[in-house]
Amino acid sequence: MSDEITISELAKLMKVSVHQIRYFEEKGVLHPAYIAENQYRMYGVDEIYRLSHILLLRKMGLSVQMIKECLSNLTTVQISSLFRQALADTEAAITQLQQTKHLISKLLQEKDHIPRDEDQVTYYIDTREEIHLSLWFHMEAQEYLQARQLIQLKENIPNLFEADIHYAYDETDTVGIYTQKEGANDLVLPRGKYLSRHVYVHIEAELKEHINEFYAYAEDQGYPYHGPLIMVEKSYLSLFTPEKLHYELLLQMIE
Repeated sequence: MSDEITISELAKLMKVSVHQIRYFEEKGVLHPAYIAENQYRMYGVDEIYRLSHILLLRKMGLSVQMIKECLSNLTTVQISSLFRQALADTEAAITQLQQTKHLISKLLQEKDHIPRDEDQVTYYIDTREEIHLSLWFHMEAQEYLQARQLIQLKENIPNLFEADIHYAYDETDTVGIYTQKEGANDLVLPRGKYLSRHVYVHIEAELKEHINEFYAYAEDQGYPYHGPLIMVEKSYLSLFTPEKLHYELLLQMIE
């Protein structure tokens, strides 16, 4: 019995497909030890180790051409440099996956805390932790966001519609648009109790009526409040309410 193994045996041993091994052969990075009289490709221990190196480098994201260079011409220093770059790329990918996981978790948690009936008017009093906000820009109170504004200001905020956009309404004719940023002090929403209401709108023009109703409710209930009214745009929650935008209205209660 031959000490070498066939291509199908090699594929089973290394948990890859025969097609993948043939692909590596076509690209010149792997060759059989010899071809038997029956035209079977035969592979020995050396080929097993070489294939393991190829698979390792592929897992690191290297192209087949780069693998060929790595196994044939590159020095130890050059190979080490490739590994360091692969490590940096992997860490970046992990960071991206962690951010995606955080976004999905946040979306599901937020969804669990909003009314299931879009037309249900529900008010809450919640205790909120301190939030630090960074000013994005100001606009007139009677204006609405325009696509041109977003283009002009896009460099100031990453992943625009994955973030909570905070609109701060005070007694002036301008509205401050803020994003949450740890350590920022342009506007700080202190820890405490907040009156809250979730609203859904087809168009931004409907928001004015909801804001007026929110103020009226606070006054009717005799709730003392201070600071600006905060409207939080959660555009990602609109995935659950097609053709409607989701906002949360907040007023800080005086305790």
